[in-house]
Formats: sequence, structure tokens, C-alpha cells
Amino acid sequence: MKEINKRVEIFFRLFARYVYRYPLPLLILVAATTAVMTSQLPKLTMDASTKAFFHEDSEVLLNYNAFIDQFGREDRIMISIEPERVFDEKFLIKLKAFHGELEASLPYLDEVTSLLNARNTRGEGDELIVEDLFEHWPSNTDELAVIEKRAMSNLQYRDLLLSEDGKVTAVIVRSSAYASEGEEPDILQGFDDLPIGDIGSGEKQFLDEVQASEFVAATLEAAKKYHSDDFPLAISGSPVIAQFVKASIRRDAVRFIFGSLVVSVILLSVMYRRSSAVFMPLATIIFTVLSTLGLMAATGTAFKVQTQILPSFLMAVGVGSAVHVLSTFYKRFDETGNKEQSIVDALGHTGTPVLGAGITTAVGLMSFSNASLAPLAELGIFAGVGVLVSLIYTLVMIPALLSLLPVRQRSVEIVTNGLMTKILTLLAEFSFNHSRPIIVAFTIGTLVAIWGAFQLNFYHNPLSWFPEKTAVRQDTIKINSQLHGVQTLEIVLDTREENGLYQPALLHTLDKLGDEVKEIRYNDVVSHKTLSIVDIVKEINLALNEDRPEFYSIPQNRNLVAQELFLFENSGTDDLEDFVDSQFSKARYTVKIPWSDASSIDGYRDQVMALFRDKLPSNVELQFTGLASLYSHIAIETMHSIRISYLIAVVVISILMILFIGDLKIGLIAMIPNLSPIVMTLGIMGILDIPMAVFTMFIGSIALGLAVDDTLHFLHGFNRFHQQTGSTKQAIVLTFQTTGRAMTATTVSLSLGFFIFIFSTMEVMFLFGLLTGLTIVLALVGDFILTPAILNEVIKDRQLADESAAGDIAA
Repeated sequence: MKEINKRVEIFFRLFARYVYRYPLPLLILVAATTAVMTSQLPKLTMDASTKAFFHEDSEVLLNYNAFIDQFGREDRIMISIEPERVFDEKFLIKLKAFHGELEASLPYLDEVTSLLNARNTRGEGDELIVEDLFEHWPSNTDELAVIEKRAMSNLQYRDLLLSEDGKVTAVIVRSSAYASEGEEPDILQGFDDLPIGDIGSGEKQFLDEVQASEFVAATLEAAKKYHSDDFPLAISGSPVIAQFVKASIRRDAVRFIFGSLVVSVILLSVMYRRSSAVFMPLATIIFTVLSTLGLMAATGTAFKVQTQILPSFLMAVGVGSAVHVLSTFYKRFDETGNKEQSIVDALGHTGTPVLGAGITTAVGLMSFSNASLAPLAELGIFAGVGVLVSLIYTLVMIPALLSLLPVRQRSVEIVTNGLMTKILTLLAEFSFNHSRPIIVAFTIGTLVAIWGAFQLNFYHNPLSWFPEKTAVRQDTIKINSQLHGVQTLEIVLDTREENGLYQPALLHTLDKLGDEVKEIRYNDVVSHKTLSIVDIVKEINLALNEDRPEFYSIPQNRNLVAQELFLFENSGTDDLEDFVDSQFSKARYTVKIPWSDASSIDGYRDQVMALFRDKLPSNVELQFTGLASLYSHIAIETMHSIRISYLIAVVVISILMILFIGDLKIGLIAMIPNLSPIVMTLGIMGILDIPMAVFTMFIGSIALGLAVDDTLHFLHGFNRFHQQTGSTKQAIVLTFQTTGRAMTATTVSLSLGFFIFIFSTMEVMFLFGLLTGLTIVLALVGDFILTPAILNEVIKDRQLADESAAGDIAA
């Protein structure tokens, strides 16, 4: 392995000479590649929906899309209104205007439902009449009182369009499932030119994220116009929450990128006090970010909640790599004044650890590439690819720009007199002289952290990402309280026979399940409302029997059930399509639930699944879907992804460490100070009750990949100095005095790159930035304190057999 490392170093020296001689063609190639990728950026889209968490071929998503195709969208916008009195003429007139505004102004609209057009089913003799509640506008208070009584007695309106006490009403807005719905094209247009057989052959396209955003934005704009003291609105639902998340991403992404650039400029300026040392890394990281985002756009990968960390992360990594190359170059150039040889020495000395650091960081990230949740896999892939792009650009652009730009030689500083050098030397001696107490202290701390890590819980709730006073958070809490929920768990029952839903026994079972479902509670998730074909059948039976309460039930005769449903279908309403298929073999059962975290919904869903599978006949096939079900799957898949990705990262990075260091024992030793900080951070999270979420789950893999970077540079330097001196202590001190300076700078760059996220408007990003930055700092502490202590105990003073290594260092 040592022979391989030596060959890699020779390669980098030869490569450096090639770059020095042909810098312009190489820079043009990099610029052209970046330009091609940048040209794809207009195609980059943003998706913050729950569906975005799943791969296109995911069974969960395919089932959900099939549900939408059959029954329409169920992720509706809920708008609650709490006037002084709901059934007041003045309020109802304004409600009518608001309802009309929504129907007239919303693009991609499927339907608006309110008390005005709520289904009112009644019977006149043998005739079944289905009309709107306000089919006939009341002309006096007596007629309005009749409508009010009818509405308050209708169980279907309760907790849907009316609160239980009748003080709050709701408007439910649903978009089309497909972008083409709602359009009314001229059916004769182009008829003469249309070949027979092409009619209706176009494939329908689901509403995309841009169109969905337009729909939500138009709804919010209409609500803003009507909101007033006498018409107080609260608005929520999955589409609205997703819209707020997207708005936060847009704001934060710009803030993070700008902040990262400022941090990079300040850090590089302070470190080198050279304009070239600021310009070159900035050019490299900007090209890297543009190329990576362009690649995302070219592959049709949307910018999602998790991928907003990508630009800032790549900037921090790019600066860190550049610092190692530049530090060595400027040191050699100040000593010799020979630019070409200084470039060759810089790449020869740092090429191997920079290459190893880049690959191990990429591997740490790519450990998520097989995650079953799309954003996790995409971030793993594109962050990993971005790191490799950064690696290539750094190794090409930095030496190429150095060869072209004028560089002023400075007087050689006596580094032994510098304050930083003195501090690092004292730190090296402290770690060496107190190695055993340090190892014991870290061992105790790690054991405590392991205990804390076992206390970790997973928590996914986009609503909690916003401050408590955010409008969408307050409105969702209000609607949860007023109308007991803003989202639904959907169950599809398949009898697998035509007209299988006519069976009174099955309908009776479904009716009883409605009461039993309402008795289930898991944490704060409980349902007060279910909707199904059973409600329509009972509603019809009641209307055809003079509204006598005892007839709000399921008919005992199959033929009577069929007859009543036939009457309902022919009454002019298409409401039945929302609950059954055309063959009456499949039915939709909706359980309305409050907004909560994914784990709670997952636990609730499991109990509902168990109840349905226990009560329904074995021949009835069940499928649980809906956004709430997708949402709950996030909890399961995230925990699975964490276990698999962490295992892959640890195993693969350990192997790479051994290969790049060229020593089995030292490579394995190196993993101890790299894993310890991650375990400690997870332990802190568990002890402080900070949950694992879809952002904080990345801490381990990201930090492991980044922590290994500094360890590789440290051990690479240690090996060289140990081969030269044969003294463990002297090798550690020399490593601190040289590589330690660059390690400190890269840690500052990386940690600040993540600490930038504490300025996010979303709490989950704040925690991600704070904890990842903390882990990177702890990793440097491990490299500076624990690694030398372990090296002192394991590697004793000795002269290696290969004395020629000393000559390599001198070169």
C-alpha cells in the first residue's frame, strides 16, 4: 500500500507539471463544461410536497397515484371562518362572494365546497332530490332558520363544513388531479386534420409542482382579499404547508449562498492576505456549485427541502480542499521563488490526502444514494458528485490559475515564532504527555454518548420547522382544534367482484368501523370524522323515509341498496364518484385526522390497519394510502435509511482510510477519533431530547466524510515525519506545526459553512447547522487530542526499514 501511495504522489507531481505547461486549455475546458451545465439551470424546479419524498417507481407512490386517478386529489386546502354568527345573512352574502371569487379565479380548480353548495338530500314521495343546501336563497329569517336547522342536524357537515358547536364554517378547495382538467377546448378545432384513432390518445399529466404552486398562491391571494375582522380566515392543508416550505427554501437558499461566500472571502483574506488566494478558491467553488446544480436540472431532479444545504456545503468543502493546496504552495514559493516547482511540490505533498479526503467525503454522502426516500438519495448522489467535481476543479483550476496569475514572493516567516505554531506545539505536547488519561476520558464520554444515542427518537413534522407565531402554524393548530383535522388517511377496499358494495353485511361492518375508528388514539392523533359510501347510503335511506331518525341506517335488502344508489346516481350529482368506482367493486374510506408528526400518524395508521383487517372479510382487499399514509411512511423509511447508510459509510470509509494511509493498523486507529465525535453528537441529541429528523439524520454521514478529511491530512503528515525522524513525539509535533495549521483553517471553514444554517427561518435547519458544525469542531478536537494520544500508545519510537523515505520528504 505504501508503494501505491508513492506512485500516486509521483502521478500528482507529473500532473502538476502538465497543468503548469498547459493551463489555458485546461481552464477553457473547465469553463466550457461549467457553461454547459449552467445553461440547464432554468430547468431546475422546486418541490416541497410529501410526494417528493418518494421515488417515481416507489410502490407507495404508485398506489397513491392510482388512488388519485380513481378518486381525485385528497390533499385539499381547508379555510375555516369564525364569524359572530354563521347563519347570518350579511355573513352568508360575503361567503357567497368569497366562494364565487375562488371558483372564478383559481387555475386548475376541481371544486370549491362550502355550506352554499353542500349536498342536501331529500325525498318527495318516491323521488330522491339532491341539491345544494342554498339551492334557493332564503328570502326571510324563517327560511334561513329552516336551512340552519337542516345544516345543524346533518351529520355529514359536522367537523367538515361546520364545527360541532356551529360557530365555525369551512370552505374546502380542491385542485384538479390533472393539468388538463378544467379546460374547455374547442372539440372541433383541427378536426379535419386529426387522423382517426388519435382522438383522446393523449396521456393525461398530473398537476406538476409549478401548477400546484400557482393554485395555492391564487387561493392565498383570494383569502387575503376577504380576510377581515368580521370574516376571520384560517387557512391550512398539505398544499399550503408545502407552499410555505418552498417560500422558506427560496429565502434561505439565497441567504445561505451569500453568507457562505462572505465567510469564504473573510477566511481566505485573513489566512493569506493575498487577493489571488481569495479569487482562486472562489472561482473553484462557484464553478462547482453551478455545475452540480446544472447537473440536477439536466437530470430533471427537483430542488427539494433537503437539497437546499447543497450549495453552502459544496462551498465549505471546496474552500477546505483549496486551503491545503494553497498553504503548501505559498510556503514553498516563499522559500524558493520557483513557481513551477512550488506547484509540483504542493500537489505532490497534498494530492494524495486531498484525493483521499474528497473520495471519503463523497462516499460518506453517497451512502444515502440507495435510500428509499428520494430527497435523501438525491442529496447523497448530488452532494457526492459535487464533492468529486470540486475535487477535480480544485486539482485543475488552482494550479492552472497559479501558473497564470502573478504571485508575489514574500519573506519567509520563522514559523516557530508564530503564536499559532506555539499553541499547536503546546497542544501536541499535552496530547502526547497525557495520552492515557485522554483515552480514558474519551472512552467514558463515548460510552455516555452511546447511552444517550439510544434515547433518540425520530420526528418529522414540517409544521414544527416554522416559528410558533408563523401564520400557517397558528392556522393549522386552530383548524385542528375547530374542525378536528386538516388531513386524511385513505383506505381503498376492493371486493374483487362487480357490485360487491351492494352487500348489506359489508356496509354494516363499515358503518360499525366508523365508531370503532373514533375510539383509536395514538399520541395526539384521533379521528372525529370518517367518510365513505356508508354515509351516502344512510343519507339516501333517511331522505326516502321522511327524514325519520330510525331510518338513518343501512337497508337490509341488497336490491334496496342497489335501487337507492341508482336513484342517487340519477339525481344529477356526481358525488358518488368520490367514493366508489364505476363497477361498485372498490370503495374509498376516508379517516379525517389532525396534523401531527409522521411517527404518531404511523402508529395511528398501524392501529387502524389492524382494526380493518380484523373486522372485514378476508376476500376484501385493503390498501392504505393518502398523503397521511405517505407522510407516515417517511418515519419508517428514514430510520431504515439511517441504519443502512451509516453502516455503509463506516465500512467503506474504513477501507478507504486504510488504502490512502497505507497502513492497516493506523487506518483502523484513525476511525476511532472520527466515529467518536459523531457518537457524541448523537448522544447530546438523545440526552437533550433533540429528535432525529430528515435533516439531522445526515449529520453522521456528512460529518464522518468531512472528519476523515482532516484525519487523512494529519496521518499523512505524521507518516512522512515519522519515516524521517523515527520519533513518534517529534512526528506529532512537526505534524501539528505544519498540517495542523491547514486543518484548523479547514475546520473553521467547514464549521462556519454549517453554522450559517443557524440563520434559517426553519428550526430544523437551525439544528442541522448547529449540530453538524459542532460535530466538525469535535472532530478536530479528536484529531488534535485523541489521535496523538492513541498514536503515542500504539506506535513507539522506531526507525523504519525503508530509510529512503527521508529522501522523499526532502524532495
